[in-house]
Amino acid sequence: MAMDDYATEEQRVEALRDWWRQNATSILAGVVLALAGILGWQWWQQRQSGTSEQASLVYDGVLAALAKKDAEQVRTRGQALISEKPDSAYAALAALAMARSALDGGDVAAALASLDWAAQHAPSPELVSIANLRAARLLIAEKRFDEAAQRLDKVGGSGLAPEREELRGDLAFARGDLKAARSAWQAALAAAGPENSVLIQLKLDNLPAEEPK
Repeated sequence: MAMDDYATEEQRVEALRDWWRQNATSILAGVVLALAGILGWQWWQQRQSGTSEQASLVYDGVLAALAKKDAEQVRTRGQALISEKPDSAYAALAALAMARSALDGGDVAAALASLDWAAQHAPSPELVSIANLRAARLLIAEKRFDEAAQRLDKVGGSGLAPEREELRGDLAFARGDLKAARSAWQAALAAAGPENSVLIQLKLDNLPAEEPK
């Protein structure tokens, strides 16, 4: 190696040492922050998993209380989930259970309030639609037909089409519109599977003939 090459190599080594002395602190800080980020993410995932498991256990308690028709425990445990995990699916499911419990006890207002909460806070479109379907069914029974129609308009998803169209038929029949009832029930029958079509077919079979105009 020539002296000039040796000097150049030595200068490069010295320049590298100078750069390291100047930047070592920031580099190490970056490494520490990166590690902290990774560890923080792992901690957050573990915490979320633990929180989800806890919410699942509380919801299991809600279902157990519902099965025992213990309205007080359904309300207490369900409200705990709503307060602590309002954005979770478990909270929305608890609200649906609370609505069922309230309706079993004859408290229509409380049932509708729980269904309203689920419809407004459920984290998935499917749960929102289920809450609106149940509210529509209850509103039809209460003869609040316009409100029921508004709820049915908010129900989306092809998977819920049979229930939605069946309720549209129920609503039309309750209003005395036999033509609309027949059309909706036929749509429900077309969307339903064989195992779910018996009741819809029964409604169609028992539908009075439309009077000629």
